[in-house]
Amino acid sequence: MARYLLRLSYHGGPFRGFAPNEGVPTVGGVLRVALETILRHEVPITCAGRTDAGVHALDQVVHFDTDVEFDDYKFRASINGLCKPHVAVHEVRAVADDFDARFSCTGRTYRYRLLQRRTPDPFRLDVTWRLAEELDIDAMNAAGQHLLGTHDFSSFCRRQVVTIDDGTEREKTRMRDLRAVDWAAADNDEIHLVISASAFCQQMVRSITGLCVDVGRNSLPLDEVPRILAAKDRREVPRVAPPQGLFLERCTYASY
Repeated sequence: MARYLLRLSYHGGPFRGFAPNEGVPTVGGVLRVALETILRHEVPITCAGRTDAGVHALDQVVHFDTDVEFDDYKFRASINGLCKPHVAVHEVRAVADDFDARFSCTGRTYRYRLLQRRTPDPFRLDVTWRLAEELDIDAMNAAGQHLLGTHDFSSFCRRQVVTIDDGTEREKTRMRDLRAVDWAAADNDEIHLVISASAFCQQMVRSITGLCVDVGRNSLPLDEVPRILAAKDRREVPRVAPPQGLFLERCTYASY
């Protein structure tokens, strides 16, 4: 068996997230059906990070194994023909057998797009979160600085439980190393958040976005941010930014 890497982008609007889930449309489900149609065998896939329903990706990375030989260019064209119009594979390449799209990934970067205007923009409804009120970008950046470093982000993440080998359940850790939280004005009345970490837990980026927006609109005092982080209580961050403004922008690897 040989291992292959795919780099792909997708518009998350029509999908219920990335992870294949029988009975609902998902990015991974569409991709896996395409791979299995072309290769004619079962093709389990592993991605760098599972995105939630409605979240987009500019650079998602997936690996899969097959013993079927193929031409990379024709193979990519076939996948895109089956996955269009909302999923596009940009790169196919053979990688080492020990490469893992998830565990070999050393960092993930997301971008969140806020639309700062009073009237809606029909062409950006499904790729931004529109806010009519003025936001204090400096205060939003100051809020983000309080979150940098390695912390338990339980206040910002959904609780997730896994079953281990002996059948007992345990909570997944919500310790994460947050490396960058940068807000800046962009073109076309937009404000963008670029946020990077070794990895993120479920809804972490959208929760941090919601918290920073509350600080930026002066509905949450800046000095409350350290207390909320230390509380490790999901109820402390009631505002979760909507999914349509969020993009997985880049997955980083030491080598592949």
